[in-house]
Amino acid sequence: MPNQVDYHGNFNAEIFEDLFSTLCKALYEKYGPVNIHMDGASYHKRWVENIPTSNTKKQEIIDWLNAHNIVFSDELRRPELLELVQMNKEKVTFACVKIAKQYEHEVSFTPPYHCELQLIEGIWSVVKGEVAHSGPHPNLLSVRNTLLNAFKKKITSQVIIGFWRRALKNAKEYLEFDDNAQLMDEDFDKYDNSDEDCVI
Repeated sequence: MPNQVDYHGNFNAEIFEDLFSTLCKALYEKYGPVNIHMDGASYHKRWVENIPTSNTKKQEIIDWLNAHNIVFSDELRRPELLELVQMNKEKVTFACVKIAKQYEHEVSFTPPYHCELQLIEGIWSVVKGEVAHSGPHPNLLSVRNTLLNAFKKKITSQVIIGFWRRALKNAKEYLEFDDNAQLMDEDFDKYDNSDEDCVI
C-alpha cells in the first residue's frame, strides 16, 4: 500500500520520466527549446542503460567497454577495467536528458550539496517554517494539512520569482569566481535587472 505521508517511497524514475515527458512537450509547444536545470535526485539521474559496478562480472565489464568502443589492454584486471568504466560512463546519458532532447531542450544539473542554487530549497524553507511556527501537531495528517495550506497561501509567484532571482545571483557569483563553471554569463544578465529578492 502506498505511503500517504512520505512521497519518496511512492516516487521513482518511471513516474518522474512520465511527468517530465509531458512537461517537455508542453514547454516545447509554448516556448520552443529551453534550458532545464534540475538537482541530482536519484530519480532524475537514471541511466538509459546499466553501468557496470563492483558487482558486475569481468566479462560483462569487458562487453560494456567494447560496446562503447573503449580501447583497453587484455592485461587489465577487473579493478582497472572498472576504473575505465568510471572514466567513460559519461558516454551514457540519463533518461531525462534523452527525453528532453526529443523536444530540443537542454538539461543541466546543479552540483550536489549546493542548496543555494536550488529554487525548491527556498520554497521548502518557507513551507517548513510555517509548520514549525504553527505549534505542535497532534498527528502527521495535521502536519500534511499545514504543509498544503502553506503551499497555497505562502508560495506565490512573487515568492518563486524571488527565490529564482536569488539562485541566479548565486550562480552568477560562482561563474565570476570559477573559470571552469559551466554557466553562460550572458544568459543571466537579461534576468538580473533587480537585486531585490521578492521573498517573505
